[in-house]
Amino acid sequence: MLVGPGVVAAAERTIGPPLQRSSYAAAMAAASAGCAALFATGWARFGPSPLMVAWCWACATSCVLTITDVRSRRLPFPIVAVMAAGGLGCLTMAAAAENRWTHVGFACVAAVGVFAAAAAVQVVAPEYTGGGDTALYGAVALYLGWFGWHGLVTGLLLATGLTAVVAILIAVVTRRARARFPAGPSVLAGALLGMLIA
Repeated sequence: MLVGPGVVAAAERTIGPPLQRSSYAAAMAAASAGCAALFATGWARFGPSPLMVAWCWACATSCVLTITDVRSRRLPFPIVAVMAAGGLGCLTMAAAAENRWTHVGFACVAAVGVFAAAAAVQVVAPEYTGGGDTALYGAVALYLGWFGWHGLVTGLLLATGLTAVVAILIAVVTRRARARFPAGPSVLAGALLGMLIA
């Protein structure tokens, strides 16, 4: 329950005008419930392992990014960087505890490779993706890369697939083929799901 206020406060620092009191309370309750559910799901999957710390960090920062993207249509680089840096630290500790240095090594290579690929897509089609999306794909690839090629590919497919489904639904509802929408939540949801089933 203590995570919710921190998540909302972190999001508020990047989205301009503060939330009204009623909206703040609702956002805090939703963030607390969401984080609690995600933490419980992660405990069922990873148990009391060093990887559980990385899962909790990924979930907490994902909640911050989701709130920020939904409210402001932005994925601020500082928050994405915190997600990636914290994840690297957690995964390094997990590698040290379980002697899985090849896992964290592959995770770093995956993050750089996916970031480079996403940056190339942004250069070719800047109207479809932004810098925040590019950085986010690199950050989630770090976590997914811990699980090897299977986890990386599965997670990225889920993230991209969910985003495509959301885009189609929004296009149908708005009747605009190029309607803009916050892609961060679907990318993060797909990546977290990929971690769970890897």
